[in-house]
Amino acid sequence: MHFYYSFIIPIIHLSLLSVSGLCQTPSENNYADLDSAASVENDRESARSYSYSDSAWWYRKVENSSFGLGEYLEFSVKYGVIPAGTAVMKIPEIIDYEGKRCFRIVSTARSNDFVSVFYKVRDSVETIVDYDGIFSRRFHKKLREGGYKADKTTLFDQRKHLAIIGNDSLPTYAFVQDALSSLYYARTQDLVPGSEVLIDNHTDKKNFPLKIVVERRETVEVPAGKFDCIVIEPIMRVEGIFKAKGRIWIWLTDDQYKIPVKMQTEVFFLGSISAQLKKYTLGEIEGTDE
Repeated sequence: MHFYYSFIIPIIHLSLLSVSGLCQTPSENNYADLDSAASVENDRESARSYSYSDSAWWYRKVENSSFGLGEYLEFSVKYGVIPAGTAVMKIPEIIDYEGKRCFRIVSTARSNDFVSVFYKVRDSVETIVDYDGIFSRRFHKKLREGGYKADKTTLFDQRKHLAIIGNDSLPTYAFVQDALSSLYYARTQDLVPGSEVLIDNHTDKKNFPLKIVVERRETVEVPAGKFDCIVIEPIMRVEGIFKAKGRIWIWLTDDQYKIPVKMQTEVFFLGSISAQLKKYTLGEIEGTDE
């Protein structure tokens, strides 16, 4: 069972893959829900920085002062008090992808020597994120977990609202995110305790409407230092009802960067799984001296 990716990586990537057991294969009913998702778009516009032009109605501009080229985040991962490995999230370059300027964002997970004796992990996930719109254009994961191997790529046709996996083209949301790009989009939003952010996601041929609840402010100390944070909790939204099996919390710095410094979930058969920031480098943000 490739549990490492199923539980550790979702903590890093807003817990969108399978940690809550709420994933549903898109069906006729799921596609009907896309219409309902569109119906709440007007409610979301006040919380999003959309900028449309007549010639490109499907495009948007999201103000981003949170991350940029060169950002590097390294986390220590633990099962309870037992060190399990290291996870890294980084933005190594800005590329031209199908004529659009995009961030290439990479996340990796590696088990340490002790865990590797029993279950060696060498996972890599990559997302191509539109520079201006902060939405996914391509998502690729390469999993190496014990004897399990998987290489999967999803292409997003944002103009036609399609997720393309191999020969399959599946209807999805406008400005859809993948499991990794969702965290970066959330970081661009105004996160005030008591507020909520709705993010539409697609991963592994499944659509995931997600609610981000902004719970409170809190100061935490991790290996990288002491930080004033905003605590958020992602909750899956299925069939119009918000549900959760197990809870996941993410601590983001309470500043313009909203860097994830701590992530934690409770898993019934593993106990607490956490990731804590131990090393970081801020990225270059246009229009600032950072």
